[in-house]
Amino acid sequence: MSVIDLDEYPDGTEEILMVLWEYEQKRRDDELQNEWMKRRMLASRTSLNKQQVRYRLKQLVEDDYVTQDIIPEYNQRVTTYALPPKGKKSAKAIGEVKDVLGEIPEEFEKQDILMLTYELATARAEAEIGRANADSSIVMQRLNQIDERIDEINKDTNNQKNQNNIDLENRITKLEASFDQFEEDFHDLFIKVHEEI
Repeated sequence: MSVIDLDEYPDGTEEILMVLWEYEQKRRDDELQNEWMKRRMLASRTSLNKQQVRYRLKQLVEDDYVTQDIIPEYNQRVTTYALPPKGKKSAKAIGEVKDVLGEIPEEFEKQDILMLTYELATARAEAEIGRANADSSIVMQRLNQIDERIDEINKDTNNQKNQNNIDLENRITKLEASFDQFEEDFHDLFIKVHEEI
């Protein structure tokens, strides 16, 4: 089960996941135990309008980050939304990133940060509930996973920088060749015009 790659979704998609997550957390102890929300409720709790919410929900439902259900309400059929396990994992990771960093940074691929933060949160949760005390190898295993993930992110970032440098060098080479050709053409034209005078 993977964490959502927000780079593949329009801006504001994380707001929908977070609102569903926060609503579910608040309602967990409620007698009714409704863990679903209507689209109108989602729009009112995000910076998105109803059409933007509808578009993002369609994508999230298709990719199984949000579940959709139709229930009868006052002789009408109402569409409701909730988070399945995959969506909960992603929302939890988004929440952890925002708690730790204050925002979701744009410089890195969001999925890398979400995955790393989720792994950190899992390790912290295990330590808090005492599983780590019973077996310190669990903590070491988690720390090794986190260390490997950081190495992967660094490797991906370096590969991207190298590719960007190669692309830039290719563009500079083409630009230099174009300039050299322009300089030759200008020189030839200058001589031709000067000879005619």
